[in-house]
Amino acid sequence: MKQSRIERFTYIEHMIWWEGQINASQLMCHYNLSRDSAASILKSYDLQYPHNLKYDSSLKARVITENFKPLSNVSDFDSYLNLVKIDNHHLPLGCIEEVSAPFRNINAPLLRPVLKAIREKLAIDIGYKSLSSPDYLDRIIEPHSLIFDGLRWHVRAYCRKNFAYRDFVLSRFNGIALFEGDAENGVEKDELWQTYTDVEIMPDPRLTENQQSIIATDFQMNNNLKIIKTRLALLNYLLIRLRLDTYKNTPEEQQIVLTPRCRKRIKKYLP
Repeated sequence: MKQSRIERFTYIEHMIWWEGQINASQLMCHYNLSRDSAASILKSYDLQYPHNLKYDSSLKARVITENFKPLSNVSDFDSYLNLVKIDNHHLPLGCIEEVSAPFRNINAPLLRPVLKAIREKLAIDIGYKSLSSPDYLDRIIEPHSLIFDGLRWHVRAYCRKNFAYRDFVLSRFNGIALFEGDAENGVEKDELWQTYTDVEIMPDPRLTENQQSIIATDFQMNNNLKIIKTRLALLNYLLIRLRLDTYKNTPEEQQIVLTPRCRKRIKKYLP
């Protein structure tokens, strides 16, 4: 199939899987199609996958069948959300809302040379300021990856000033980036980046058994244990996202904690 048809069939399957039904109007709105074109796409899907959908005259829509076998991975809720965000007039529960955050500014003229340095394995000389050095100072870095921690973008790079791999907040770069030849310290030498660890979380033991059961369900735990694999270089970002960077006074506020063996294993990598 052509890529455009695959995308439209994928949209049909996500709507059917999560909402139980789809009609031509949804396709018309999502892809800016005429009614005839939308109806033709649904008919093509029916011909290729005759057991997945059936027409419900009372709903004037196609509904899911017990024999539904999708060609795409429809169980990913994030993929479904990305589709319905485009159709903000068509939200199955009336509203899907996300808490927005003040993302740090990304300066395109500064990001482009960083991307070039990553792609071509180059060193760059660029101005950077930190909380310890609030004035811009030139840094020669050898970047190999970009990191998004949920709020800010970071550049993972070898720093020739500190002789170590560091994370640099992207919005703190400034000035004209100058290329300084080939990088000598690539991603393969970044030990913390190349090393993975298992972060083990469990319900806060201060909670009652019933409360722990609720938390275990929230975090999809098995036997009150959830294991999340991450790079050591990203460990602290993960702990912040899980709100495990500080210990709360009450178990209701804390909800989850690291297992004792996990905390012991990763202790030396914590701030």
